[in-house]
Amino acid sequence: MKFPLIKKFNKFIIWTLIGVVVLVGFNIIIPAPRHTPKTTNKIQGIWVTHIGNNFLSYTGQTDNVFHQLSGLNFNRIYVDVYNGGTTYPSKYSLKNNRITLPFTDPLKAAIKEGERQGLKIYAWYEHGMMLHLNSKFAKQHPDWLLKTSTGEKAIDQHLWLNPKHPDVQQYFINLFTEAAKNYPNLYGIQLDDHWGIPTQFGNHARVMTELTRKIYQAVKKINPNLIISLSPNSPSFSYRKYSQNWLYWLRQGLIDEVIVQIYRQTSQEVINTLKSSGLREASYYVPVAVGIYSGEVYRPKPINELNKQIAIAENYGYGYSLFCWESTYSPFRGVKPEHKEAFVKTYLGTKKLFFNLIRFLELLV
Repeated sequence: MKFPLIKKFNKFIIWTLIGVVVLVGFNIIIPAPRHTPKTTNKIQGIWVTHIGNNFLSYTGQTDNVFHQLSGLNFNRIYVDVYNGGTTYPSKYSLKNNRITLPFTDPLKAAIKEGERQGLKIYAWYEHGMMLHLNSKFAKQHPDWLLKTSTGEKAIDQHLWLNPKHPDVQQYFINLFTEAAKNYPNLYGIQLDDHWGIPTQFGNHARVMTELTRKIYQAVKKINPNLIISLSPNSPSFSYRKYSQNWLYWLRQGLIDEVIVQIYRQTSQEVINTLKSSGLREASYYVPVAVGIYSGEVYRPKPINELNKQIAIAENYGYGYSLFCWESTYSPFRGVKPEHKEAFVKTYLGTKKLFFNLIRFLELLV
């Protein structure tokens, strides 16, 4: 009897699987030594995308990479857990099955290894109010979506949830309180510029403020020490583009930490933008930092320019956070787009074989 599954196993895939198994096994047996960054009250953070964090988790490299980042005196890691669904098991959100393998929890792995390396781990909900155009979640809840006055649903190539809808509000309350309950050692939850609504749908500033208030209060009831972090753009742009009145949120005590995205190519542009960034006023209320863009994975910003922008943030008395690990310290830094695409295709092919193997084994049971 011949099985279609067997035909798909070529030498390349077999050796890829063997290599991954050996690598994971080696890292489980010999973990990186513990480390604690130098003590500072300033934010020294770095973002890790959902793809990067899943890759680290599946290859057993989370410990080694976090050890490296701890040695470089980063003290906060913002781990993307919400893009096309969650990367961790959730009763309320669909899981991102495109990049997430079954029986895995990259967020749990990040928290565990972060503790060993003295790092504060945040669950970063990158997509906020946003959904992909082909989102299964959107198809399940079409009445939850916003429309413009002309009937358009897609803005910035995404669909957007209606913050006025009671079920949408409850969904986010459930999503964030679930994380607070299930991950007691999680240091913080981070929202960003997508925790808002494009003004093409009208001004939703008041509604977003009240939703943020409900979530803040609900999360703090479960874990009063859990930090609610926000990474917006400058106040004027945030309000004009996304109805995000984040300075008011600070004055209302709804945010515990702010990292303003000042994604500029040159040091002088960063200096010019700092004047209108809102960081000075924000620093009267909470710890603050400058969000620094490190470039595309295949076209990273030169390290000396990154260091200049970090120095500017420090000279102003602010912390900093780099976006992102993949274009700074990862093995993918500088990889050409076609090579990155080939890697993704190989990964997705391997993942498909994994699912097929599980289905095959289920048939045998």
